[in-house]
Amino acid sequence: MDHIFAIIAEETTKFNLGDEEIWRDMYEPFYGEQPRDITVIRDQRYGPAERNLLDVFVPVNNPERGKPVLMFVHGGGFFSGDKRWSEKCWANVGHFFAQQGIIVVIVTHQLVTFDMNGGDDSPKSDVQYPAGANDMQLARQWIYDNIAAERFGRGSVDKVLLFGHSSGGAHIAMNLYGSPRKVFPPVAGVMYLSVPFWYDRTRPIRQRILQIYYGSDAEEIWGPRSAIGLFQRLPDDSPWLKEACDAAVAFFNAYRARSSPAGTLPIMHVIDKHNHLSNVLSIGTSDTAQATKLLEFIRSCTTSQSTSSSKLSVSHTWSAHRD
Repeated sequence: MDHIFAIIAEETTKFNLGDEEIWRDMYEPFYGEQPRDITVIRDQRYGPAERNLLDVFVPVNNPERGKPVLMFVHGGGFFSGDKRWSEKCWANVGHFFAQQGIIVVIVTHQLVTFDMNGGDDSPKSDVQYPAGANDMQLARQWIYDNIAAERFGRGSVDKVLLFGHSSGGAHIAMNLYGSPRKVFPPVAGVMYLSVPFWYDRTRPIRQRILQIYYGSDAEEIWGPRSAIGLFQRLPDDSPWLKEACDAAVAFFNAYRARSSPAGTLPIMHVIDKHNHLSNVLSIGTSDTAQATKLLEFIRSCTTSQSTSSSKLSVSHTWSAHRD
């Protein structure tokens, strides 16, 4: 891994369109073949949209009922990505956590579409806010309705954790905080990796995404609908307030300021040596820094000793580019 760390250190925050394929190709040789003790059930439909599909990674040699369940949502800047990015990505996430006795659900969601060349006559995307958040709700409902079945591993609906990377985490956050007084289906914990809780408008591609998804790149329009905007407008009796780097730090501070009891902290980790994508790509390799932190958090939320203060984990990377 040292040569990858050296490249990350040299590139620092550089992360241009198309670089995601380069980083994926660097990491794929470090993933093993699919373990024999894991069954993968592909393309389960959870909603009406074409991309409303999910894969389930089931630990087959563990007959125990009530297993923890991890729902992973890929990133991609709101306009790219897939649950099966390649044969090995994001199977690296599914294989790693399933080998720890955790059922893993990897979700594909709707994407913004536009002309990458910037043509003014390009067709408008019909995917607009809150389409991504609604997809998250549908996927969570599918888990609630199906995951206890023997076919899907006999998971517990009370031990479901949500894990979002980049824009996938933003969709999770907008789903959770857009329903301020209702948390259903139940959520045992939430993990955000390098998530854009707020948006950097200086990048032209980000301006276009904001215009399409939110209807405008003006902050007064998208700001109240962003993860931080929704969170800051939660009512004081919201269940999210009774649990306890830029946009990530701002979200962390907002969560801390509104937590009940006052000052209750979510957990935040800054993962050294990684960039915006490499931290999640490292899961399932010999570099266990990120995977170990996530696994510890999952265990803390799904054991009888878990406490309400361990319901949120924010992980960020020292050289991360905010997507």
